[in-house]
Amino acid sequence: MNAKNQHIVAALTALALATAVRWRKVLPAIAVMGTLKLISGCAMDDKGKPSAMLGEKAQHALIDIFQKKDPDAVDRWFAEPFVQHDPMIADGLAGERAFARDVASSPNASITIYRTLIDGDLVLVHSKYEGLKDRPALIAFDLFRFKHGKIVEHWGGQEPLAPPNPAGRTQVDGPTTITDLDRTEANRALVQSFKQVVTVEQHFDRMGEFIDTMHYAQHASKVGDGAARLQTRINDVVQAGAGSAKPKTGPVLEPRRFIAEGNFVLAIVDANAVSGHTANYDLFRVENGKIAEHWDVLSLIPPPEQRKNSNDPF
Repeated sequence: MNAKNQHIVAALTALALATAVRWRKVLPAIAVMGTLKLISGCAMDDKGKPSAMLGEKAQHALIDIFQKKDPDAVDRWFAEPFVQHDPMIADGLAGERAFARDVASSPNASITIYRTLIDGDLVLVHSKYEGLKDRPALIAFDLFRFKHGKIVEHWGGQEPLAPPNPAGRTQVDGPTTITDLDRTEANRALVQSFKQVVTVEQHFDRMGEFIDTMHYAQHASKVGDGAARLQTRINDVVQAGAGSAKPKTGPVLEPRRFIAEGNFVLAIVDANAVSGHTANYDLFRVENGKIAEHWDVLSLIPPPEQRKNSNDPF
């Protein structure tokens, strides 16, 4: 590449970054009348182009279903062939429409969106569902895949809202602003290595390579701050899984998918503890090259005969 082309590429990159920053300053202020709160932002796609529209579409799909209680939102935002991985929702658009109708039957249903990550054609939304009939308030992670501007695939996990943990943190509070877009791949690699070395291979003596052990903030329910408590939790899960009556082939905690944008990285983990098979949605915030903060949802996966679809939950 000659000097002129390098200059053009640099200018376009700067423009794309500036556009993404402008979106981040606008979207956290968006609010909708009623009980909905929107506390999140957008980013760029894997080709370096601003992709705020994907984040907006994912957010508004959820707003229309939960806040406006509009089952027709499914036909506006989703498209066939649609693949549903959440084991509690039937496959295809028919299943998504049935879910939307179920939400619409709850007059007090509402949603608060806290964080939105965009990774290429994937959008992750971290939120709280409230007011659903016969269900407690839920903390949720929804992962959407887009094609031609429509949602064509969904993964999801939910966990009941819990009181503040021993450190006084909730399942959703803490930073929401996405920064360090130029560090996305480095941060993804950091979390991938942490999951493999510490949670799969259980080299707890190497935890300091990945985590800011002196300032590690924990939002998981029933778990306090600090690396020592994290080690205890991982060890308890692994040991319980090893004693499961129906052990799975492979590690007890098996990372299956990583979603990253800037300083936030989500790991979706196939967990097979004795307490049950779960999809663990682990969201990490990275600061200065180390994991500094963690949120999660441990979503129970029912036995195959009790699931509403036959797709892999991961």
